[in-house]
Amino acid sequence: MKIVNENRNLSKLKKLFNLIPVALLLLVFHTSANAQTSETKDEVLAVADEMPSYPGGPKALMDEIYKNITYPVDAREKGIEGRVLVRFVIDKDGKATQPAISKGLCPSIDNVVLAAISKISRFAPGKMAGKPVSVWYALPLTFKLFK
Repeated sequence: MKIVNENRNLSKLKKLFNLIPVALLLLVFHTSANAQTSETKDEVLAVADEMPSYPGGPKALMDEIYKNITYPVDAREKGIEGRVLVRFVIDKDGKATQPAISKGLCPSIDNVVLAAISKISRFAPGKMAGKPVSVWYALPLTFKLFK
């Protein structure tokens, strides 16, 4: 009898775990639909019909960002390596604005990343229903010391 109850509990648990991805997908689609239908003047979207694109593509974007980054001396001396996650807004004019560090390494590295983002050229802006919109954009930037 105990084995039957354990199997039933296990079956219920499996059903519950199967529902989690479905619930997450519904949440994502609901959030996306709300973002698409409730646009205001200053709203920044997470998803647009046409996402912002950088002239020359993703490689050209990364090349320009890394061109504007110098590994900070203090970080180099301390052997700090890793990945910084930076997010920013591509506004309706294609300009990168509001840069912020989502996951940083150290203040000096975070500061050079923010400075590099503020220097990048304009993107082709995102579009919703054919009109330019502001869209969030995020990038991981890797810092690695070569010994």
